[in-house]
Amino acid sequence: MEKSERNRRIGAYVAPYRGLFAMGIAAMLLMTAANLAGPLILRSIIDDSIPRADMRGMALRALAFLGIIAVSGAITYVGSIVVARLGLNVVTQVKNEVFGHLLTLPVAYFDAHPVGELMARVESDSEKVKQLFSEIGITLITEVFFFAGVLAVCFSLDPAITIWIAAALPPILAFVILFFDRLRALYDKSRKMWARISASVAEFVQGIEVLRAFDRVAWAESSLDETARAKRANDVRTSFLEYGAMSGLGFLVGPAFMAAIVVVIAPKILAGAMTLGTLLVFLEYGRRLLEPIMAIAENVRGFQQARVSLDRIFAILALEGEPGSAAGIACAPHAFERSIDFEGVWFRYREDSWVLRDISFSIPKGSTIALVGPSGSGKSTAVSLLCRFYDPQRGRILVDGRPLGELGLPEWRRRIGLVLQDAYLFPGALVENVRVYDDAIGEDRVRSALDAVGASDFVDRLPSGLRSEIRERGSNLSGGERQLVAFARAIAFGPEIVVLDEATASVDAQTERRIREGMAGLLQGRTALVVAHRLSSIVGADEILFMKNGAIAARGSHEGLMKGFPEYAELVRLQFPEAAAGVGNARG
Repeated sequence: MEKSERNRRIGAYVAPYRGLFAMGIAAMLLMTAANLAGPLILRSIIDDSIPRADMRGMALRALAFLGIIAVSGAITYVGSIVVARLGLNVVTQVKNEVFGHLLTLPVAYFDAHPVGELMARVESDSEKVKQLFSEIGITLITEVFFFAGVLAVCFSLDPAITIWIAAALPPILAFVILFFDRLRALYDKSRKMWARISASVAEFVQGIEVLRAFDRVAWAESSLDETARAKRANDVRTSFLEYGAMSGLGFLVGPAFMAAIVVVIAPKILAGAMTLGTLLVFLEYGRRLLEPIMAIAENVRGFQQARVSLDRIFAILALEGEPGSAAGIACAPHAFERSIDFEGVWFRYREDSWVLRDISFSIPKGSTIALVGPSGSGKSTAVSLLCRFYDPQRGRILVDGRPLGELGLPEWRRRIGLVLQDAYLFPGALVENVRVYDDAIGEDRVRSALDAVGASDFVDRLPSGLRSEIRERGSNLSGGERQLVAFARAIAFGPEIVVLDEATASVDAQTERRIREGMAGLLQGRTALVVAHRLSSIVGADEILFMKNGAIAARGSHEGLMKGFPEYAELVRLQFPEAAAGVGNARG
């Protein structure tokens, strides 16, 4: 990202909180002034009060010194609260923007990025940004002000010595900035490794039952340990370089610098050209010069880390959302009246492999079209294209003769009731899982949807009925019960088009029968696209498309394919013998 663009976006985050930022800067300026005043009061005591034995003046100056320390502490407290609020406000805005943008990204992005990695970007990187807008940013500004103030006061006391001091400091600062800029690549590498670790942890936790069942816990530990060791090695190298440089810098700017001041100033004191109090001021400021330089060095490191996090966040925000997700022509004025047509559609996930090859078929309104075939033949991809999770690279999909890409995504998807093989349930009440937290759908409608799919019996057995709590991913329900909830969810939203993608593959025969009975009413008068292996799910379809190697190898009715296309009959007999028996019964 260009530097000007980054600065513009950073300014946009701070702009709504200019008042807090100004208050933080004002507090830090007052604190800087108080820190500068302390040595000057000590100089006045040594050069004025002590020679004249002015006990009263000494006491007043001592009280003033204590008062400055107290006020400085209070200002620091207030300033810390202000900058903390600034950081929290900014990071909240950043997280809202990133999360909101993530929701607009195409499904392909989430397929390519594990959940743990995305969590690391939203949470961990955002926390680095919070530090930039609170601790790091304000500290850098404060230390620069203090550094400039020290030089200004020293220049007023002895311009010649101050010029020598000022001449020695730029090379030190340049070294610090250049050195930590070189470390940026190591910081970036560490952040990427942390994202991979987060992704692995999320995957292993979600799949803990599989890991234990197949005795692969040790493998998971070693796999995670390998990445963790690589990150540790990178962090050790970074820390060695970082703290080695900081230690050397501390020696140069600290004792060596103060010794040089004594060597330069001592002859002037002996000659009477400079007072002992002035020497104390130079020594005190010389000692304190170490603090801002080291703080600047430390915060330059933090700034580099925060810049890496900002670039990662801005990289997400720069990604284009789904075409038509935010804008587009609404579907409402163009009701679905005739058919959905796939015309010469080609699609691939990778450059070297076509998943769909020149497929063409029509889904007339009110009809049920089934897609069958071996795994990997492109059936689920066709469903994804219909839902516009992806767009075809060649060919087109038409709705009543109009390209699907011209229809607004939200309006189009509201017309579709999608049921997948792996039904995802949210932790929360059953009623909310059916209506997906849409209060416009009342509980009566939810109950009717559950009745339609034959789920009332198991719902009534739950301790609190519709208000029963569902655990994460529906772990307290059976596979069949989860699938029934998914069917009820589709019905509750009253879709015009029903899309079932292996929706009955993971349920037992009895549950499948209940679903089939309930779905008969749902499909009545609606358009349906069914992807299934089980014969019972497709035997009544208006047309069955047998897909093979991404193409349509045969099409026709169930009976026609059983008689005229051996691969279809073989698929039924070999993979689902109980369904084949059903065919015999149906023929009888």
